[in-house]
Amino acid sequence: MLAVVHKDWMAMPSDRQIAILKKLKPEMLCTFVRKIDPLKTDVSVLRWIAARQELDLGTALTLFFNFEPSRLNLLPRDNYPRDLRDYCAVMDVLCQRINCGFYIPIAARRMEDPSLVSEWLRRQDEDQNLGRRGRWVLNGKLLAPMTAQPKTKSYQMRSGQKRNLIQGLFTPLFVAGR
Repeated sequence: MLAVVHKDWMAMPSDRQIAILKKLKPEMLCTFVRKIDPLKTDVSVLRWIAARQELDLGTALTLFFNFEPSRLNLLPRDNYPRDLRDYCAVMDVLCQRINCGFYIPIAARRMEDPSLVSEWLRRQDEDQNLGRRGRWVLNGKLLAPMTAQPKTKSYQMRSGQKRNLIQGLFTPLFVAGR
Protein backbone atom coordinates (compact mmCIF):
# COMPACT_ATOMS: atom_id res chain seq x y z
CA MET A 1 0.00 0.00 0.00
CA LEU A 2 2.86 2.39 0.71
CA ALA A 3 4.07 2.15 -2.87
CA VAL A 4 0.63 3.10 -4.19
CA VAL A 5 0.29 5.96 -1.72
CA HIS A 6 3.78 7.24 -2.39
CA LYS A 7 3.39 7.04 -6.17
CA ASP A 8 0.43 9.41 -6.39
CA TRP A 9 1.01 11.26 -3.11
CA MET A 10 1.92 14.65 -4.54
CA ALA A 11 -1.05 14.75 -6.93
CA MET A 12 -3.66 14.07 -4.25
CA PRO A 13 -5.57 16.81 -2.45
CA SER A 14 -4.72 17.11 1.25
CA ASP A 15 -8.07 15.76 2.49
CA ARG A 16 -7.54 12.61 0.40
CA GLN A 17 -4.01 12.23 1.79
CA ILE A 18 -5.34 12.43 5.35
CA ALA A 19 -8.08 9.91 4.54
CA ILE A 20 -5.46 7.44 3.31
CA LEU A 21 -3.22 8.04 6.33
CA LYS A 22 -6.15 7.39 8.68
CA LYS A 23 -6.49 3.88 7.25
CA LEU A 24 -2.87 2.93 7.93
CA LYS A 25 -1.89 0.85 10.95
CA PRO A 26 0.49 2.65 13.36
CA GLU A 27 3.58 0.79 12.09
CA MET A 28 2.75 1.60 8.47
CA LEU A 29 1.95 5.22 9.33
CA CYS A 30 5.32 5.62 11.04
CA THR A 31 7.14 3.99 8.14
CA PHE A 32 5.42 6.31 5.68
CA VAL A 33 5.95 9.46 7.75
CA ARG A 34 9.69 8.74 7.93
CA LYS A 35 9.86 8.77 4.12
CA ILE A 36 7.86 11.89 3.23
CA ASP A 37 9.47 15.20 2.35
CA PRO A 38 7.77 17.63 4.74
CA LEU A 39 8.59 20.70 2.67
CA LYS A 40 6.69 19.19 -0.29
CA THR A 41 3.74 18.02 1.80
CA ASP A 42 0.69 20.17 2.53
CA VAL A 43 0.80 21.85 5.95
CA SER A 44 -2.65 20.54 6.91
CA VAL A 45 -1.41 16.97 6.41
CA LEU A 46 1.68 17.69 8.51
CA ARG A 47 -0.49 19.15 11.28
CA TRP A 48 -2.63 16.02 11.23
CA ILE A 49 0.47 13.82 11.39
CA ALA A 50 1.99 15.79 14.27
CA ALA A 51 -1.22 15.35 16.30
CA ARG A 52 -1.15 11.55 16.08
CA GLN A 53 -0.39 9.65 19.25
CA GLU A 54 0.41 6.62 17.09
CA LEU A 55 3.72 8.27 16.19
CA ASP A 56 6.66 7.15 18.25
CA LEU A 57 9.52 9.35 19.36
CA GLY A 58 11.90 8.09 16.65
CA THR A 59 9.38 8.89 13.91
CA ALA A 60 8.61 12.33 15.34
CA LEU A 61 12.32 13.15 15.52
CA THR A 62 12.88 11.86 11.99
CA LEU A 63 10.08 14.08 10.72
CA PHE A 64 11.45 17.04 12.70
CA PHE A 65 14.95 16.62 11.25
CA ASN A 66 13.54 16.10 7.73
CA PHE A 67 12.50 19.76 7.91
CA GLU A 68 16.24 20.64 8.16
CA PRO A 69 15.65 22.86 11.21
CA SER A 70 19.31 23.82 11.66
CA ARG A 71 19.16 26.30 8.79
CA LEU A 72 16.32 28.24 10.45
CA ASN A 73 16.93 27.65 14.16
CA LEU A 74 18.88 30.82 14.98
CA LEU A 75 16.98 33.23 12.73
CA PRO A 76 14.79 35.83 14.46
CA ARG A 77 11.09 34.99 14.02
CA ASP A 78 10.52 38.05 11.84
CA ASN A 79 13.16 36.92 9.34
CA TYR A 80 11.51 33.62 8.38
CA PRO A 81 10.43 33.51 4.74
CA ARG A 82 6.64 33.80 4.48
CA ASP A 83 6.33 30.49 2.63
CA LEU A 84 8.07 28.67 5.51
CA ARG A 85 6.18 30.19 8.45
CA ASP A 86 3.45 27.53 8.43
CA TYR A 87 6.08 24.81 8.28
CA CYS A 88 7.90 26.44 11.21
CA ALA A 89 4.64 26.33 13.16
CA VAL A 90 4.47 22.56 12.54
CA MET A 91 8.07 22.25 13.75
CA ASP A 92 7.08 24.25 16.86
CA VAL A 93 4.31 21.74 17.56
CA LEU A 94 6.63 18.79 17.00
CA CYS A 95 9.27 20.27 19.30
CA GLN A 96 6.75 21.01 22.06
CA ARG A 97 5.27 17.52 21.87
CA ILE A 98 8.71 15.89 21.81
CA ASN A 99 9.72 17.86 24.90
CA CYS A 100 6.55 17.09 26.86
CA GLY A 101 6.77 13.33 26.23
CA PHE A 102 3.76 13.12 23.90
CA TYR A 103 5.61 10.67 21.64
CA ILE A 104 6.67 7.44 23.33
CA PRO A 105 10.07 5.89 22.49
CA ILE A 106 9.74 2.43 20.98
CA ALA A 107 12.93 0.39 20.79
CA ALA A 108 11.91 -1.33 17.56
CA ARG A 109 11.39 2.03 15.83
CA ARG A 110 14.56 3.93 16.60
CA MET A 111 15.89 6.67 14.35
CA GLU A 112 17.98 5.51 11.42
CA ASP A 113 20.58 8.16 12.25
CA PRO A 114 20.61 8.94 16.00
CA SER A 115 23.71 11.09 15.48
CA LEU A 116 21.35 13.84 14.26
CA VAL A 117 19.95 14.11 17.79
CA SER A 118 23.40 13.98 19.40
CA GLU A 119 24.69 16.67 17.05
CA TRP A 120 21.62 18.85 17.66
CA LEU A 121 22.06 18.58 21.44
CA ARG A 122 25.77 19.34 21.14
CA ARG A 123 25.08 22.48 19.07
CA GLN A 124 22.34 23.45 21.49
CA ASP A 125 24.85 23.30 24.37
CA GLU A 126 27.38 25.32 22.37
CA ASP A 127 24.74 27.96 21.66
CA GLN A 128 23.86 28.11 25.34
CA ASN A 129 27.53 28.60 26.26
CA LEU A 130 27.67 31.49 23.77
CA GLY A 131 24.51 33.02 25.23
CA ARG A 132 22.28 32.15 22.27
CA ARG A 133 19.09 30.18 22.18
CA GLY A 134 17.54 28.70 19.08
CA ARG A 135 13.86 28.51 18.32
CA TRP A 136 13.72 24.75 18.79
CA VAL A 137 15.34 23.54 22.00
CA LEU A 138 15.08 19.82 22.62
CA ASN A 139 15.21 18.22 26.07
CA GLY A 140 18.28 16.01 26.20
CA LYS A 141 16.95 13.94 29.12
CA LEU A 142 13.84 12.93 27.22
CA LEU A 143 15.90 12.11 24.14
CA ALA A 144 18.38 9.89 25.98
CA PRO A 145 16.70 6.68 24.71
CA MET A 146 17.30 7.86 21.14
CA THR A 147 21.00 8.55 21.65
CA ALA A 148 21.85 5.59 23.92
CA GLN A 149 23.56 2.58 22.43
CA PRO A 150 21.46 -0.59 22.55
CA LYS A 151 22.55 -2.85 25.40
CA THR A 152 23.63 -6.38 24.67
CA LYS A 153 23.61 -9.02 27.36
CA SER A 154 26.30 -11.63 27.47
CA TYR A 155 26.14 -14.69 29.59
CA GLN A 156 29.40 -16.26 30.71
CA MET A 157 29.81 -19.81 31.88
CA ARG A 158 31.56 -20.57 35.12
CA SER A 159 35.07 -21.78 34.49
CA GLY A 160 35.31 -25.46 33.62
CA GLN A 161 31.57 -25.78 32.95
CA LYS A 162 30.14 -27.15 29.74
CA ARG A 163 26.76 -26.00 28.51
CA ASN A 164 24.27 -28.57 27.35
CA LEU A 165 21.00 -27.95 25.55
CA ILE A 166 18.86 -27.64 28.68
CA GLN A 167 21.33 -25.27 30.38
CA GLY A 168 21.50 -23.20 27.23
CA LEU A 169 17.74 -22.78 27.24
CA PHE A 170 17.25 -22.03 30.93
CA THR A 171 20.43 -20.19 31.94
CA PRO A 172 19.16 -16.78 30.74
CA LEU A 173 16.07 -17.22 32.94
CA PHE A 174 18.08 -17.89 36.08
CA VAL A 175 21.09 -15.61 35.61
CA ALA A 176 19.47 -12.85 37.65
CA GLY A 177 19.03 -15.24 40.61
CA ARG A 178 22.76 -16.06 40.98
